[in-house]
Amino acid sequence: GKASIPYGVSKVALDFATRALAIELGPNIRVNAINPGWILTDNLKRHSTPEELAKVAAATPLRRIGQPIDVAKGVVFLASTDAQFITGANLVTDGGVVYNS
Repeated sequence: GKASIPYGVSKVALDFATRALAIELGPNIRVNAINPGWILTDNLKRHSTPEELAKVAAATPLRRIGQPIDVAKGVVFLASTDAQFITGANLVTDGGVVYNS
């Protein structure tokens, strides 16, 4: 489909802000971002037909739409001590869509 310039610019700005804040606020505060793809929320279900959802799932390398828990697990990981040396990162939770576009 067509590229959305405002959407793309907002994603680049978020990535830059995450890295800049990580530099500015370190070493005592870690700053990371989550960049979710299609997540099967109530809002997505309400505004999509089953056919549209099937098309999105088929276009995703993992062949499914993400669940809210997929994003939540990324948030929990980044907030945990397991990620204590991660800052300025953008965790993409989209089932591989960004690499398939």
